[in-house]
Amino acid sequence: MKSILVLLLLAGIIFVLPLQQPVFAQMGASEQIMQHMRFTHSQLANNIDEVKELIKNNNTAEAMTLLDGMDIKINHMNTMFNDLVWELSNKGH
Repeated sequence: MKSILVLLLLAGIIFVLPLQQPVFAQMGASEQIMQHMRFTHSQLANNIDEVKELIKNNNTAEAMTLLDGMDIKINHMNTMFNDLVWELSNKGH
């Protein structure tokens, strides 16, 4: 079950992110980063609700797997935030 959740997470990243590319192509770098951060944030918010539901139903192993995936997304958001700060500092903000 753990491997299925990891595969679903990776499939979501592989198939959803390319859909965002045409929008990114029309924006500047800081707008791209902010758009991606908003998308990742909404995914994390949905995952929190799912983790709560899994814990209520005593599916702790699946909840832990989902939390591991969330940890990866949070680290990714930290990187995006650092990139955004760097991008804005180069614009003189």
